[in-house]
Amino acid sequence: LFEASVEMSRSVGGSVCSLARSFSSRPLSNATLPAIKASIGHIPQKLKTNGIEPNRRARLEVLRKIVTRLVREERAELQWNRAVEARPYLERLIQLAVEKGPSDEYTAEMVEWWLPEPALDYKLFEVIAPRFVDRPAPFTGLYRLPSQRLEQFIQNKRIFWKRYDIGVLEIEGNPFPAVVPSPPTHSHLLLNQLLKKSLQARLATLETKKE
Repeated sequence: LFEASVEMSRSVGGSVCSLARSFSSRPLSNATLPAIKASIGHIPQKLKTNGIEPNRRARLEVLRKIVTRLVREERAELQWNRAVEARPYLERLIQLAVEKGPSDEYTAEMVEWWLPEPALDYKLFEVIAPRFVDRPAPFTGLYRLPSQRLEQFIQNKRIFWKRYDIGVLEIEGNPFPAVVPSPPTHSHLLLNQLLKKSLQARLATLETKKE
């Protein structure tokens, strides 16, 4: 999925077509990689490509913008269908960086295409990838938020609304607070400390009586 999509995105223009053919003719370095742990939907999600010239790579351009944003910010709120569709691409890119590194030709080519912004390749290899060297996959997290009701347009003084499903897509280990917080602990409260000490004293008394 990852390789075929990138090859398709490079199939515009004569010189680029020859690059895609040569790229597909050589062995892919990720053939030995395990399957990504992020789930891949069986039904392609519909992605609006507003502002992008409608062609066969417009969909990939939308996904590339999402992946670039995630590497830059490490967490983003997106429409649910976009988050679901972009997650496998982000997961594979991080996996390539962790398993192969910047010295691998195929990995460097993928990073160059998916992260067009300067300095993001350095962040991927030097900041994000070392985070997962001894950490099992998946490298990303996806959470569903309550849907949002947003204004679409106004016609004859009537407001038309549309409800969107929203998701949070993030790279694990980011510096932000957890989306799902850990259950609070109250062991430090005064009442709980008093009960703890009382229980310990009671147990100590029982042990003394046994002796």
